[in-house]
Amino acid sequence: MTAGRVFEIREFTLHDGPGVRTTVFLKGCPLRCAWCHNPEGQSRDKETMRRKDGSATVCGEDWTDEALAAELLRNADIMRQSGGGVSFSGGEPLAQAEFVCAVADRLRAEGIGCALETSGAAPESDYRAVVGRMDFVYQDLKHHDAAAFRRWCGGDLEAILRNYRWLRTSGVPHCVRVPCIPGVNDSPADRAALLALAGPGATVEFLPYNPAAPAKYPMLGREFPLAAAT
Repeated sequence: MTAGRVFEIREFTLHDGPGVRTTVFLKGCPLRCAWCHNPEGQSRDKETMRRKDGSATVCGEDWTDEALAAELLRNADIMRQSGGGVSFSGGEPLAQAEFVCAVADRLRAEGIGCALETSGAAPESDYRAVVGRMDFVYQDLKHHDAAAFRRWCGGDLEAILRNYRWLRTSGVPHCVRVPCIPGVNDSPADRAALLALAGPGATVEFLPYNPAAPAKYPMLGREFPLAAAT
């Protein structure tokens, strides 16, 4: 049995894969994207979000794979009837690859499909182990230039592209998602370069910038990085 840390379980989601889904948001991410709209998912540590009205929420709850699977299976009938399932998001779910694999194995044994939302920032072995258990993958491509990616996200673009190239040959259905960030990767030239990076025949979704992204940072006692960098 394995243990993992989750900061939200969101039921009846409609945009994280086909059908009606439950999305599990896992704590921890190796990247630090300047526009991140889930900053409470970056650290693996438990954190407290304090609102202006004085109320507070602890972000981070520990689960065993058995207990989390049992919780998710409460909506099994609805998910099956709608062709839905469970989606793993974050943070970066591959930062807890062993835990995700264990939960996915339990869900799949009950006929529940699984989807993954990932930056691809993970060791190849973890990436392949998790993706191999998924029915669908949303793969982020945040920038086409390695230096710009390191500046804005703090990671190694080539390592992500190695994983993405394997995904392209894996046979697992997938879609590339690009978060369009003003002044970072949203010019016509950027879009053309990202389409080329995704490759021939790839399904690519360009997602609008989330204007609510800055709202959570003060609740964590932090400054919104994109505002400081631009």
